[in-house]
Amino acid sequence: MYSLPITTYTDYWRTTKLWSTYVGGALALWAGTSWAGRRSEPFMATMAIPASLRATETIRVGEHLSIPDVPYRPQEKDGQMPVALRPQVMTEYRLQEVPIPVEVRESSQVPPGMKKVVEEGSIGLKRQVIKVVTVQGDIQEQVVHEFELNAPKKRIMIQNSKPVAGEPLDLTRLNVARIFTVEATAYTYTGNRTATGVQPRKGLIAVDPSVIPLGSRVYVDGYGYATAADTGGAILGNKVDVFFPSLRECLDWGRRPVRLYLLANSR
Repeated sequence: MYSLPITTYTDYWRTTKLWSTYVGGALALWAGTSWAGRRSEPFMATMAIPASLRATETIRVGEHLSIPDVPYRPQEKDGQMPVALRPQVMTEYRLQEVPIPVEVRESSQVPPGMKKVVEEGSIGLKRQVIKVVTVQGDIQEQVVHEFELNAPKKRIMIQNSKPVAGEPLDLTRLNVARIFTVEATAYTYTGNRTATGVQPRKGLIAVDPSVIPLGSRVYVDGYGYATAADTGGAILGNKVDVFFPSLRECLDWGRRPVRLYLLANSR
């Protein structure tokens, strides 16, 4: 008698599992082969790029894309500032010079337009406590405290700010050697040259050579800077004649007592 084999449930499950393995493996092999064949083709993707950077909306993955560098800013970790950003604080002590203060006083002891130092003065010295904070090479300094060690001494100068009359002169090269009170008389052209051989002109005066040497540079109040270049028989002692090119100016001046400044290093 012929009989068919009896298949149990266990045999059925075993067979199904085996066929599933075969079919699944074949599908995986086929998919891998298909993907490998298409790998040589570039994969196209669309990326959102700012309009200022992109030439087209579509770029190729793997090709170079120029994007501006973004500065790296390390963030805090676990509430701690990164070491590179932690400020370094130091305290320094420095000695600093204090400039000389200058006081200028008006005085008639110097000719108009001139200055003279009567007290030189001296610099001072102070000590500063400075807080220095350094963060990534950036150095900031703050003066926390300072105190004076030596006070500066004031420099005192005298000046005469009255307008300068007569011809201009380089005042920085001149010093007053002596001051006279003289009687000054105006004179004009006589048809003769001066005692030094030059033609008379505004800015020349006649003097007593025993009091004011010929060739000396002087300043006469109200007349201006002048050169002692002439003499006269009536000019003795503290008397001078001041030259004017016109009779009208001579009459306006007349004869008057004035202060005359003999300038050193002027010959």
